[in-house]
Amino acid sequence: MINTLTLNPAIDRVMYLDKFEKNVTNRVDHSTDVIGGKGTHVSINLKLLGLNSRAFGIGYGESGSWIINKLQEYNLDVEFIYRKNANSRTNYLFVEQNNDCTIVAEKGVPLSEDDLAEIVALLKAKAEPKDYFILSGDASNYANPFVYNEIIEELKYKNLKIFLDTSGLTLLKCIESSPFLIKPNLDELSLLCGGKIEANDDKAVISGLNLLDKYKVEIIAVSLGKEGSIVKSPQGIYKATPPTVNVCNTIGCGDSFLAGLIYGFNAGKPMEETIRIATAVSAATAESSLSVGFDKTRADELMDKCMVKKIG
Repeated sequence: MINTLTLNPAIDRVMYLDKFEKNVTNRVDHSTDVIGGKGTHVSINLKLLGLNSRAFGIGYGESGSWIINKLQEYNLDVEFIYRKNANSRTNYLFVEQNNDCTIVAEKGVPLSEDDLAEIVALLKAKAEPKDYFILSGDASNYANPFVYNEIIEELKYKNLKIFLDTSGLTLLKCIESSPFLIKPNLDELSLLCGGKIEANDDKAVISGLNLLDKYKVEIIAVSLGKEGSIVKSPQGIYKATPPTVNVCNTIGCGDSFLAGLIYGFNAGKPMEETIRIATAVSAATAESSLSVGFDKTRADELMDKCMVKKIG
């Protein structure tokens, strides 16, 4: 079974306008609310690919109730705890006509030790040995910046396959637990390697990846933004180049890429095909005007247009 965790879920209020300017009144053309939070995004994208998952997390007040109800509408196994006090956060996404996007994110309700303990207890009760466990997104609402590492240690006896999509000090600490997969961008890879890795320098990326061998991470998927990705696996190192698409926004593309990888691993697909699926799903997401979700038919159409080449 696949399990996702979202410690700081949100409502993403996506607002469309001609141009976002500072120090003036900006008029919104129209807006829509969707679920925010990287773990929930992975669960939703997996569902669109035909895979169910358990979505763990916490919701507060009316906002939290809305998030939980929306997840249930996708027919996910929703394992959120609920608190009436306060309200889950709202992120404000300003999308301009040229597809530039500015995000203003609330901090979120501080997560208490008792609430975290209840979430971990729920994970222990529900997760089965060798399940997939996806830890992704913001956890800054908890006092301990290494909360993901704390959770990994608590669940170590379950022998879960850990997919880690986080950044900064959290990534630096959690990589020591040898997760199955990490998904850094170039800045995060530079942080892990202790030196700046420039864009468009595949050799430097490969050298950086090789420096991480000591952590025994099986899959390292490095995001190159619109240029695609470089993925190191036991089968080799691959570079994926996405097709040219009409980009509406890039928010959520990383979450859908991760969902595509999970789908491929779960189905036992060859590595090259798995990366191709993830790249196509990410490209289809870029064509969507929302922060989560994609057109499955469009993703299928883009599959053959994704270039995946073994480079190491």
